[in-house]
Amino acid sequence: MNYRVHFLDEQKTFDEVMGELLSAHWIGFDTEFVGEKTYIPVLCLIQVVAEQNIYLVDPLRIKDLQRFLDLISKPEILKITHAGDNDYRLLNTLYGTVPKNTFDTQIAAGFVGYNYPAGFGKIVERELSVTLAKSHTVADWETRPLDPKALDYAVEDVKYLPALHHKLTHKLRRLQREPWAREENRKWESAQFYHVDPFKEALANDYIHQLDFREKVFLMRIYQWRRQKALEYNIPKETVLQNRHISTVLRATKGGPNAFRSNRTMPEGVWRKYLPEWQTIWETKASDAERAWLNALPAPAPDDPEHEWSMELLYHFVKLQCMENEISAALLLPKGDFNKLKAGTVDPDDSLLDGWRAELLGKNLVQWLQERNAVKVVWEGKDCILRMDDSI
Repeated sequence: MNYRVHFLDEQKTFDEVMGELLSAHWIGFDTEFVGEKTYIPVLCLIQVVAEQNIYLVDPLRIKDLQRFLDLISKPEILKITHAGDNDYRLLNTLYGTVPKNTFDTQIAAGFVGYNYPAGFGKIVERELSVTLAKSHTVADWETRPLDPKALDYAVEDVKYLPALHHKLTHKLRRLQREPWAREENRKWESAQFYHVDPFKEALANDYIHQLDFREKVFLMRIYQWRRQKALEYNIPKETVLQNRHISTVLRATKGGPNAFRSNRTMPEGVWRKYLPEWQTIWETKASDAERAWLNALPAPAPDDPEHEWSMELLYHFVKLQCMENEISAALLLPKGDFNKLKAGTVDPDDSLLDGWRAELLGKNLVQWLQERNAVKVVWEGKDCILRMDDSI
């Protein structure tokens, strides 16, 4: 289909066009942003496809994007994206927007035989027999005027979304998996999806289990301090303090300047600038909230080779079930989520084995994964029988 391309960089015209689209049944959209130089990414371009038109919106010129955000949150309008979680996270970070009625081609493709996450170009080529040029995927989208070739790329990023939606929906319906894809997309339509645990970085650092209580509090606070500084100056967290220096700050702060002088790995300008703040953080007593979080911190699981082997075996059964049903195992149970199951650290709110996942895997495999019992191998003649070992 030939689309008419419109560049919107005036508020009045933008408001009129977006207002007209409020009566549309569907739109496709994508965003281009730059996040390497700032803590909060800069939204540089929004591409919207609707009917026979493609609109390129310049958010650096148009300061009030509310009419577009209304489209995203309106449940009567289907939103078609590819890898849309990045776009929705950005819109939520910048404007608090929570989408409704979403369809993602990357997720849909994972239910009809593609590896997850499959690239947009690969899906377009296989489904629509079109080869995309991707030479401008790292264009400087903040530059004005925008490079015409970069704009051509931006157009290609949305012009095939409607056709992909049509073809992938047909395949989903033929396989009776349209409700599964809808269930997976629905996760993006909850404000909880965009909540960021303020202690996530500290918990992800295995070093925390080697520390005493006061050091754990300090580690949590340093990560929080770094986020606050990055937000204050709107610079990347690594520019404030590199990850590789976190342990140095932890060890040396209580020792004062001499401890830092004897460590040549950290730039002197960094520790001289921030040492007074770090010392205040170190000396401040733990709050009730910090004590509660640390008391709830799960202890590292002891080494258990049999449990490790059993869970890895079960994961191979998961992958086999996915292969036989032509569904990406990375979509059904990403390795990170599987590791949570294996360690027993799944949040009660995480529905890792509910809904379509439970339907696909079956009752027994779901039970094994949830209860994390060891798998007992029994040979009966030439048959290898696997049973859950309830005695362990």
